[in-house]
Amino acid sequence: MSILEFLASINGAAYLVAQNGQFLGLLSNDRCNRDSISNPCGDYGSPCGAYSISNPCCIYGGSSGIYSPYNPACTNPPLTVHQNQVVLLVTKSNYVISSGMPTIDPDILLSLYAQGGYGTVKTMNQMYARQGERLNQARANTHNSLNNAAATIASLFK
Repeated sequence: MSILEFLASINGAAYLVAQNGQFLGLLSNDRCNRDSISNPCGDYGSPCGAYSISNPCCIYGGSSGIYSPYNPACTNPPLTVHQNQVVLLVTKSNYVISSGMPTIDPDILLSLYAQGGYGTVKTMNQMYARQGERLNQARANTHNSLNNAAATIASLFK
């Protein structure tokens, strides 16, 4: 089962939480549920919600929020919790130390629930695969840069 299929299967049964303990919304495609990340008028789904990862002006959203999955320097991104277990990190950063924990791009997560779950899993799987390819390329580029730098430094001491 892919990460997206898993997320679609737990619709309404998991939630986001910031690493400071703040509840950030129910993973649900129910646009009327006040706690849903899909509710465009709620605290957790609105671009103006105080606890919404979609709010670019709060500490839980935007490129500078200290707990934001959109902040490339955030080392403590939101967690996805299902059955009292942390199952995913939500982040755009390529540099988060996940210790083997799977990660998901917040745009993919939000899109999955906004579009209704299973109907979009195939398209979302393709998007997620492309994201994985970009991450692998970024890792390879970093590895090559480090190897080149090490070779340059080593040549100075010959």
